[in-house]
Amino acid sequence: MGLIECTSNASLWRGYDYYEEKKVMHLQKIDETHYSAIVEGTAEEPYRVHIELDHPRKSTCNCPHADGKRIVCKHMMAVYFTAFPEEAKRIYDEAVAYQEEQERLQEEVPDIICRYVEKMKKSELQDALLHLLFTGPEWQYERFIDDYDLYDND
Repeated sequence: MGLIECTSNASLWRGYDYYEEKKVMHLQKIDETHYSAIVEGTAEEPYRVHIELDHPRKSTCNCPHADGKRIVCKHMMAVYFTAFPEEAKRIYDEAVAYQEEQERLQEEVPDIICRYVEKMKKSELQDALLHLLFTGPEWQYERFIDDYDLYDND
């Protein structure tokens, strides 16, 4: 398991932002799996970061979020992306592709629903409508009553 798999989504993307903003002030490659860096953060003094690629949970940062804990913070991710810009590009491209796919699917949903409803039997439609009205939000129930003037019908 690598740094990316060990970090939270929030730390991953904040780390990406720090990488893009070039907040890694000094990066030193110790060997193939160890990197040290100074990273500008929100504190007056920059943070000291050490990442271990073979053992991500042994990576360290003296920021309040990670200091003394076995977590991967945004500063560690910024160092990782600075050391491996092709990984930053890959992660970003995957996120963009995923977002585009989600948007494409959302555009298809109304057509999918219409095709499905058109194939339903009357009893299935009635059951589905009643289920939505009685288990859905109160506003939906009230709007149905208002739209169809059900209080006026006896």
